[in-house]
Amino acid sequence: MKALYQKIRILSGKNYGLYKSLAEKPWDFGDFVLEFIHVQGDPYAPPSRVILKAALSTLGYASEWGGSFERRLALSDFLYRKLGRLVQERFPGKDAAVLFDSAGPEMLVRNSLWIDNGEIRVCLQVRLPGEGRKIQAEPAAEILTMVLPDLVSAGLYFSKADEPQMLEHYRVLAERKEILEQLDTRGLCAFVPDGAVLPRASGLSEMPLEGAVPFASPAEMAVTLDVCGRKIRGMGIPKGISVITGGAFHGKSTLLQALTRAVYPHVPGDGREGIVVDETALRVGVEDGRSVRGTDLSMFVRDLPGGISTKDFNTLSASGSTSEAANLLEAMEAGARTFFIDEDSSAVNFLIRDMRVRKLLGDEREPLIPLTDRIRELASAGMNFILVAGACGDYLDIADNIIVMANYRAECARFNEAAAALVPAGMPVKRPFVAYMQPLQKFVRPASAVERQVKVKLAGDTLLQIGFLVADTSRLVTLVDKQQRFGAGFMLLNMLQNAASNAEGDSPADSVAGAAQKLCDTICNVGFRNLPQGMSREMSLPRAVDIACVAFRLTAAKR
Repeated sequence: MKALYQKIRILSGKNYGLYKSLAEKPWDFGDFVLEFIHVQGDPYAPPSRVILKAALSTLGYASEWGGSFERRLALSDFLYRKLGRLVQERFPGKDAAVLFDSAGPEMLVRNSLWIDNGEIRVCLQVRLPGEGRKIQAEPAAEILTMVLPDLVSAGLYFSKADEPQMLEHYRVLAERKEILEQLDTRGLCAFVPDGAVLPRASGLSEMPLEGAVPFASPAEMAVTLDVCGRKIRGMGIPKGISVITGGAFHGKSTLLQALTRAVYPHVPGDGREGIVVDETALRVGVEDGRSVRGTDLSMFVRDLPGGISTKDFNTLSASGSTSEAANLLEAMEAGARTFFIDEDSSAVNFLIRDMRVRKLLGDEREPLIPLTDRIRELASAGMNFILVAGACGDYLDIADNIIVMANYRAECARFNEAAAALVPAGMPVKRPFVAYMQPLQKFVRPASAVERQVKVKLAGDTLLQIGFLVADTSRLVTLVDKQQRFGAGFMLLNMLQNAASNAEGDSPADSVAGAAQKLCDTICNVGFRNLPQGMSREMSLPRAVDIACVAFRLTAAKR
């Protein structure tokens, strides 16, 4: 600390660019080390980035907290939220000297705070003060040698008072892991515990609604799981085809939304922390105008007028039904096995085909094959569907299970433990990773001659840009925030730049989803530190299935 203080004092009044000399070496603060990842070029540039590293044992934590993935995630997430609150309390203004992102209710692997190999690493943004183009040494020294140590002391050291909350975080993750292991053996694709609070305070809030009706399982679908030494009762949704129906505003979409967000663990007190679903689950819906490249749509779209084949379909602006067909087939290719569908966000002619229209036109004049015609085959092939249907009554005849929502209470109208089987449909072929990525590589380059790195940016909240490639991620609702979108972007940048080094073959890593899964597994272990540019901005880890779905949406930017 003393060495850094003296270094800053020497720079007093000198050219602002000399701040970059602080990045020449790490600075020892005793219990932790401070390093500069990036130093801003002037007072008005994006903030500098610093990383603080300390051994867990030095901060007072037992060695077990650096062990299993669940332990590390629980402690990382708890400390992330605690440190975030401290930074916000100390620097509430827009032009704060120290910045640290807030978190939603999901517990995720985040590069801003992660634990591996018995070490905790925290990445913060710091605005280095200057007057014009001159260094202001006194406030800079205060931020770096007083404020940051204070934040570390208050936010990261072990506190006996925090231990119950830390253990609650771990309990949620440990129980989730055991429930996931039991889903398959029980023939389930989802579990909703009794007492869960599904409604949110508002459409713009992730806070649970006060006074909401707690979830209670219908007797026919109730299961009791023995989890971590205690029994948990709730609704088990069997594999196959399940329909959620009921009147408007009675909780159909609320239940589906809770299931969709449950692909990630939630913090204690969220109300949805006990909901567990198949980890590959994706929500599928209409996506007018999305690009499609080389996807085989023949399962849902026959050859188009003029003899145009749909086995290798390409378009820069897909129609509603075509986009939903592509979304479902690409999700299967990406490894998803459970699909959430809401009729309100779907193309009607993708979901159903009216019998009178079918009789009038016949198959020869209608290229679209509705999901009703294929869903049973897909279920026989191991795909699971949970659909909200308030108007599409055709699915009531097809469903294995029917859940009726009435005043936010679930009732069971049909329950079959074993789904009826048909001859399985042919599954989408997984396209080779290298072959799919190579045509995109020419667009992965810096925006100008003076830039040395390919930039990953977001236009608005959801349009992801990687060099001269773009992907609209607005309908990928399992990417829950900007941090995950940046995570997907930087991981795809890494995959694109290294595609040539991946040999083709029969290994799962040769598919787009396989390559994404391999990278996700690495980051779950060591965090983002080994990913090029992995500490360049706040990001969190998406699932491999989401990364693959972003890859399928990549197209050259319009210029």
